[in-house]
Amino acid sequence: MAGTETDTAGVFRFDALPTGIYTLQASHAGFRAVELNEVWVRAGKEEVVELSLERAVTELGTFEVQAFRPLRMDAIGVDRLTVERSLRYPATFFDPARVAMSYAGVAAVNDQANHMSVRGNDPGSNAWLLEGAEIVTPNHLTNAGTASDLPTLTGGGTTILSAQMLAPSRLLTGSMSAPFGNALGGIMDLRLRRGSHERQAYTAQAGLLGIDLSTEGPFRRGAGASYLVNYRYSTLGLLSSMGVDLGEEAITFQDLAFTVSLPAGARTDILVFGMVGMSANVFNAKDSAVWEFDKDSQDIKYRARMGAAGVAIERRFGSRSLWKTTLALSSNDQERTEVYSLANDRDAATVRNALRESKASINSSLRVALHARTALQVGAQAMNRLVRKEVSWLTEGVDGWLVRPYARLEHSFSERVRADIGLAYAHWTANASAVPEPRISLQVATGVHGRVVLAMGQRSQLPRVQNYAVRRQWPDGGEPVTIDNTGIGLTRSVDLDARYEHSFGPMLRGTAALFRQHLIGVPAQAGYSLLNEWDGVYPLTLLELGEALNQGGSLSLERDMVNGLYFLANATLFRSSYWFDDEKDHDSRWDTRHIVNATIGKEYAKQKESVKRIWGLNLRASGMGGQRFTPVPTAAEPNPAEYSGRYSGVFRLDVRVYLKRERTGRTGMWALDLLNATDARNEAFQYFDTRKGELVTRYQLGLIPNLSYRIEF
Repeated sequence: MAGTETDTAGVFRFDALPTGIYTLQASHAGFRAVELNEVWVRAGKEEVVELSLERAVTELGTFEVQAFRPLRMDAIGVDRLTVERSLRYPATFFDPARVAMSYAGVAAVNDQANHMSVRGNDPGSNAWLLEGAEIVTPNHLTNAGTASDLPTLTGGGTTILSAQMLAPSRLLTGSMSAPFGNALGGIMDLRLRRGSHERQAYTAQAGLLGIDLSTEGPFRRGAGASYLVNYRYSTLGLLSSMGVDLGEEAITFQDLAFTVSLPAGARTDILVFGMVGMSANVFNAKDSAVWEFDKDSQDIKYRARMGAAGVAIERRFGSRSLWKTTLALSSNDQERTEVYSLANDRDAATVRNALRESKASINSSLRVALHARTALQVGAQAMNRLVRKEVSWLTEGVDGWLVRPYARLEHSFSERVRADIGLAYAHWTANASAVPEPRISLQVATGVHGRVVLAMGQRSQLPRVQNYAVRRQWPDGGEPVTIDNTGIGLTRSVDLDARYEHSFGPMLRGTAALFRQHLIGVPAQAGYSLLNEWDGVYPLTLLELGEALNQGGSLSLERDMVNGLYFLANATLFRSSYWFDDEKDHDSRWDTRHIVNATIGKEYAKQKESVKRIWGLNLRASGMGGQRFTPVPTAAEPNPAEYSGRYSGVFRLDVRVYLKRERTGRTGMWALDLLNATDARNEAFQYFDTRKGELVTRYQLGLIPNLSYRIEF
């Protein structure tokens, strides 16, 4: 056990700690102690940790010590995303979104990519925040894992930000506090790491997936300003040459990201950040003598560019007020072209699909302690979103501002009972639609080790303009067929959540949760709901008369890393359904009914002279029911019901084995990841292949190995 004290600015440090994973606890008279588990101390890298304390509400007879800041309850479900977990959890490939798929209620749509379905919602229901401001999906290869191979706005092959760029981040699910909006599923709340302000440090990693390089340090020692820069380049050619099935495509991506931390006096912190990424996959047509599938006769090229830049400012006014503002500009520009031969390579046709989304976001809030037990947060978000899409029969764009003022009141009735009450108002300028968003949550401590959290409220999200057509142009150049969906407004969700958390010890926690989510104002037609769509564009006139219901529960048990052992196990049972007007409800596309995850790992350490060796073995087993699909019409069933078919269930076992060598001033790590170690054949989708004249089943990824070496110094 080691201890230290802060200086007058609240800065503390530990020197000469042995390497390993620690629990950090901070305490001060009159404040609640705060504990941060799994703080990773390693050779060659400075670990920067930010903590905040809240005043304690303690009743002592007729005396009372009152609170300055109540416990923050940003969402009823908050799961941590850290660099250390991305280096420990099996087959995440250092992608925070893949780490998130280990948590309760989160399903991977297809293991070729990180598109997520949260509690039965579609991937388009999620949002991405960077330092508190909403941005476009920060992912490479957004067409990965889709049946159509078309670009999307929801996820991709991997997150553009390397995990080592991230400060501790979060996945938010369920009912959320008033500052969070424009999401019906989950929110990836990403925070960026500041570079070391004391010493120069480097990280290098090379493996079968590519290279990853970073450098960080102070601009001038002792000045407080620092920088962090990271570059990645990846080509999957090495895996392809080893015989790994990657769909016979040449896949590449690269990205560059940076942060610059600029303290401006004792009370103001400024963070400037940016990232840019490029990705591509190319499939070249085969010789006509070996054509077997439709794809064999096609030249397919996908190209994408994504970028984001912004500034985050934090200013403290006295001891009771904190002002935060983040401005972020982001854009994602994608294009897919398909040239296919019609007859013996002599004739060809070209189909082009382009999709572009840009966002200009600002989020500003002021948090003030009104008195000992109560804190008030007021703020506003404004985001301009532009979406432009082009397919063979359609070219259109949608442009508007989402404006969301909000207020949030947190109050501690006692040391056991706390409440969070909020109200936001979402307004979409493109068609003047608006939704009030009241929120309330109540937390009650049940003894020393348990707490119950109840939450309810309403939230909303912008319409899925990628998926529907407003104006259809026929390919022959004739008169267009006008489809007016411009009046579609914000989709609403009425949430009810209950959660019980129990601490069985300092490092072992159990959670039981129930949820009910009623979606209202869903764009739909009879037998059809836009919530079932993902990657395609559909020329239908839609009405905001659809509804949907996601309801279920989950159990989870988690042990933080202690004495070299950790585990995380959870199971979620739910049903996802939809209906139109007075219709009978239907099972939705994302109604897998169950999601089960179990992750466990063990480290074995041995100190020998100046070298500390740590072996690690990590396993992750995951399973869920199959997604639903609409069967192809047959003579026996000419009009099959929407999403009445179901793919087979999915099971996958991932393995990660590593050896860390820690020497004075540096840490090296050899690691081997095996995604789908048992090479299970999990169905991805089916399609009718005209060349074969039959239904063809495509499968998710088979066994994918990744051998890598990482050094930090």
